[in-house]
Parts: sequence; structure tokens; C-alpha cells
Amino acid sequence: MTLPETFIRAFERRAGLYENRLDECFRLFNAGGDGIDGLTIDLYGNYLLVQLYFDGVYDRAAEYLPAIEAAMAGLPRRPLGLLVKDRRKIDDGDGFTVRRSSEIAWGEAPRAGYGVRHNGITVVVDLMHGQHTGLFLDMREIRRALEPYYPAAERLLNLFSYTAVFSVHALRCGARSAVNVDLSGPALGRARENYRANGLNCDDRDFIRGDSFDWLRRFNRNNRRFDLVFFDPPTFARNKQGNFSVKKDYRAALDAIGWCAPGGYVLSTINTASVSGKEYRSFHPPDWELVYYANESADFVYKTRPYLKAGLWKISS
Repeated sequence: MTLPETFIRAFERRAGLYENRLDECFRLFNAGGDGIDGLTIDLYGNYLLVQLYFDGVYDRAAEYLPAIEAAMAGLPRRPLGLLVKDRRKIDDGDGFTVRRSSEIAWGEAPRAGYGVRHNGITVVVDLMHGQHTGLFLDMREIRRALEPYYPAAERLLNLFSYTAVFSVHALRCGARSAVNVDLSGPALGRARENYRANGLNCDDRDFIRGDSFDWLRRFNRNNRRFDLVFFDPPTFARNKQGNFSVKKDYRAALDAIGWCAPGGYVLSTINTASVSGKEYRSFHPPDWELVYYANESADFVYKTRPYLKAGLWKISS
């Protein structure tokens, strides 16, 4: 099979996704699952974002890009631009991965504040700067499955909220209020952008800059309760308060969430293939009920096993 045929075959597998008017962003090519380890292609509205994760694929970029451009001719809509981001892990000397901007391989760059439709809401994305765009596409089907639970939710808590896509989607689907906690000021700034893009009121009390675990303790001390909690932590995190590891600290975090939301629900996730679905389930208290379980969206075709484990749990009273 030629390189253009490899991309054409992957694009054809996702052709039906173009018919959904509520979504205009999804994964068109998923690394080894589609035949090339370390290379992904995502559609964000009118733009394609190619990301190169390994030295081997980066060194062959001059070979891959013309093949991708040739395969684009078969897409239902021709993009306005083809963007390429180097996502190789290169240490800057201080223990942090070097962040790079995307390069324009073909066409034009998106304007600042560019928004895309995702699960029926507008999400402002940055396809040019930084490691992440502001939207994790692998959660699309999980978000959709949660929609029936939102109208009954009076108070939401979004931990590690990032750009608050979960909160925006919930509020637009009937939830009453949401509190977003994240350590990053810029992420919370982008969360406010997403609120405004969807006509939601921006109350500063709903955006808390700080450590999610510290704020869990504060909410419990103040007897503050929630109906639904989003818990989508990084696999490993380090800050002034200490380190967090899903292997070591996940269960303790869930216990604290249980105190904050007795009788409510929690969406908990783990984003690593090193934790199995069975192990993920074992982290949860035995008296919690698993209502819904899923892996990454179907367009994230995996080579061996899924990396994302997500479940909606009913917390015991």
C-alpha cells in the first residue's frame, strides 16, 4: 500500500463523522492504529493538524506531507490549511518539555480566537501555539453519553478543569452551575473564553486558580457539596504541594470526592495504557455503582489496547 493510500483508507473510515452537524472536529489518523506510529491528524473545522511524536516520523515529514496533501482531495470538505506540530519530547534542561508552534505546510493559519463545534458547543482552540489545542477530542463520545444526567445537576465541580469544556457542555445541556478548579491561570482564561463563546455568564467565583486536591479539602472543611464531579487528572503531576500519581494517589482522591458529593455522581478518568480497565475499576470504593464505562472515541483507533478509561460512578450516600 502506498503512503497516500494509507491516509486515504484512514480518512474513508471517518467519512461518516462529517455528517454530524454538532461536531466538526475529530481524529482522522491515529498513529499505529492507522498504520504509522507517532503520527496523528486531527480535523478542527476547516483545518488539519498533523502532529509528529517520534524522531523517525519527524525525519520523514518531507515524505509524509505530500502524501497527506494528496489524500486530502478525497475529503468531503477541503481544508483551508494543513498545520504541522513537532511533538517530540525534548528536555529544555530544566525538566520541562520544549513547546513549539505549529508550522503551516499548506494553505493559511486560523485566526486568533478560532472556534469549532464540538458536541453542539463552541470551543475556542489554538492550533498554532503550545502543546495542546484546548480541546481533547478523545472525549467526544463520553461527553455525549453524559448529556441525560445534566438537567438534574444543580452543582458541578470540575477538577483539573483546563479550558472547562466539560463544564460548558454540561451547562448548555441543562446543568445549573459549575465550579472550575485548575492550577493554570492561562487555562482558566481560556475557560472564560469558552463560556463567553457559548453565551454563558462568567462569574469569577466559578473559576478557581489552585491545586485541585487542596480545594477538595477546603470544600469538605466548609461542608460544600456537589451533585456531579469531573475528575480528569494528569497521569503524573508535580507542584509546590507535592506529587500526584494515579498508581499511588488515585483512590485517596476518589475518597475525598465521595465526601464532597455523597449520593451524587463522579466522572473519573485515567489517560494511560499502563493502567488496565480492571485496575481502574479497582481504585473506586466497592460500594460505588459503575453506571457507564467507555474508552476513547471510535475515531481514535488503537493498535493494541485503549489508553483512556472513563466511568460515570454513582457515589454511595
